[in-house]
Amino acid sequence: MKNKKLIVYGHGKFAEYVRYVFTNDSEYNVIGFCLESTYLAKLNMVEGENEIINFDNLEENYNPDQYDLFIAVGNDKIRERLFLSGKKKGFLMANYISTKAILWENLSFGQNVFISEDSAIQPFVKIGDNTTIIGAKIGHHSTIGANSLLSTSVIGANVKIGNNCFVGINSSVKTDVEIGDRNIIGMGSIITKNTGEFEVFTTPAAIKRNVTYNDISDKYL
Repeated sequence: MKNKKLIVYGHGKFAEYVRYVFTNDSEYNVIGFCLESTYLAKLNMVEGENEIINFDNLEENYNPDQYDLFIAVGNDKIRERLFLSGKKKGFLMANYISTKAILWENLSFGQNVFISEDSAIQPFVKIGDNTTIIGAKIGHHSTIGANSLLSTSVIGANVKIGNNCFVGINSSVKTDVEIGDRNIIGMGSIITKNTGEFEVFTTPAAIKRNVTYNDISDKYL
C-alpha cells in the first residue's frame, strides 16, 4: 500500500505524464497538481478546479511533513526557481527513477531528479539536483549538472555537462567533452569539443526535395 503523498507542480502534457508514472511506478500517491496564483489566473482557473492547488500558500494547507513535492516544468529557469521555493517552504523534493530504466546501484543523484523509462545510465554517473533525463544514454563517469534536461540524447563516457543545460533529441556529446553552464544543444547536434558558457548549438533541418513519393517509391524504397 502506498503511504507517501505527492503534489506535482505543473499543468499540461508533461505534468500529466509525470503524474502517470509516479502513480503507476512509485511508492507515491499523487493527490493533485499545484500552480502559482499568477498561472492560475492566466488559465482562468481557481484553486480546487481539476485538482489544482495554489502553490503560493501550499505549506499552510499541506503539511510538508506529510506531503512531498515534485516540480514538473521543462524550462530550466522556472524549474530552478520553483525548486528553491519548494525547498524554502519545507517540502522534500521527490525523485522519480523508472523501474524500466537501466542503471547501476552506484548512480549518484540529487533531489527533484526525473529519470524516465528507456534511459540507460552506465556506472559512476552523477546527476545534480532538479535535472530531468528522458530516454537518454549516459556513459560511465559522466556528470550532469543541476537544473538540466536531456531528451533522448547520447552522452559519451567521462562527459561533464554544466548546470542549466538542455540537450535535445538525437544529439550526441563525444567522450571526455565538457559542456559549459547554460548551454542549449539543439536536436541532432553533434558536440565534439568543449563548450563555453551560454552557448547555443543547432544543426540544419531536413531539406524538402523537389520530388514526390510517387516519383521514387518504386525505385528506391
